[in-house]
Amino acid sequence: MKHLLILLLLISCLFNRSDAQILGVNQPLFSDLPFFNTEFIKVNRIQSIIGSISSKKVQDIIRSKGLQSEYTFNEDGTLNRQLSSILSQQKKDTTITYYEYNKLGNIELQRKSDGEGFFSYHYQYNSKQQIVAQTYCRDENLHQAKNRFELKKKYTIKTERFSYENYGDEQTKKIFYNSYGIKFKEQTNSFDKLGYLKEEYTKFIIGNNKQKVNYEYDEYGRRFKKDIFTNISLNQKNTEIYSYDEIGNVIGINYYKNEKHTTTKQFLYDTKTMLLSAIIVQEIDTHFLTIIKYDYTFFDGSTNITPLNKLSLNEP
Repeated sequence: MKHLLILLLLISCLFNRSDAQILGVNQPLFSDLPFFNTEFIKVNRIQSIIGSISSKKVQDIIRSKGLQSEYTFNEDGTLNRQLSSILSQQKKDTTITYYEYNKLGNIELQRKSDGEGFFSYHYQYNSKQQIVAQTYCRDENLHQAKNRFELKKKYTIKTERFSYENYGDEQTKKIFYNSYGIKFKEQTNSFDKLGYLKEEYTKFIIGNNKQKVNYEYDEYGRRFKKDIFTNISLNQKNTEIYSYDEIGNVIGINYYKNEKHTTTKQFLYDTKTMLLSAIIVQEIDTHFLTIIKYDYTFFDGSTNITPLNKLSLNEP
C-alpha cells in the first residue's frame, strides 16, 4: 500500500509539471495558432518537428501521399514557422505561416501565404494581455520562394478592435468592432467557481445568428468534452470527447456530428521519450486511415526518427 501511494504521488507530480506533455492542454490542437507545450519544446531543445502523411484503405498497404507538415521553433520554445502541404486539383500546394512575439510571449504578428502571396495579422494587447486590435495587411515578399520571407512592402487594409466587460469572476464579455468602429458581434464567456471556462456564447448584432461552445472537464482539470453549436437555431451539434494517459498526454479524440460518431483521432507516443510519434485519423464509416508520422531534430544536431513500420495501427 505504501509503495502504491508513492507511485501515485510521483505520477501526480509528473502530471502537474508544466513541461510534462508535448501538446498543450485545454486548447485547440493542430490549428493555425501555436498548440505545442512551449515549456516542453524549450527544455527538450526541440528545433523542428516534421510530419509525413500517408493513408491506408481497408485491406490495402500504407501509401505515402508525399505531403508534410513541419514546425520549427525558437530556442525559447515558441513556434517560429508552420508549414503544411495539401493536394489541390491533383497538385501539391504548400501553406506557410510565420510567427513573431512580443516581450511577454504574446503573438504580435502572424503571417500566412495564400494563392496571391502573403497576408498578415498584427495584434495589440491591453495590460491584461487581451487583444484590443487586429490589423489585416497584405505583404509583398522580397523573394520568389515563399519559404524565404523578407518584407518588401506592407499594405494596411483594415483594423478591427475589441473591448471587454467583466461581470464578477464568473462572466466576461468581448465586444467586436469592425473597421468603421461599429459593433457587430458579442462573445460572452462563463466560468465555474474554479475558473474553468464553461461556455462561449456568441451573438451577431445583425441577423441574430447565435453560436455556443460548451466545455466539460475531468477531475484533473483537463478538457474531456466540447460541444459546438455553430447556429443554435438549427440545433446542430458537433462534439469532441478527449481521453488521456496517466501522465496527461492526450491519447484520443472522438468526433461526433449530431450524436453520430464520425471520426477518431489516435495519438501515439514513444514510450522511451514521450515524444509524439504519430497521429492516426480514422473515418468511422469507411475505416479509411490517415497517418501522420513525426520526426524530430534538436538544437544539438541530434534526431529522433520514427520508422513507419513500427507504428501500431488499430484496424477493424
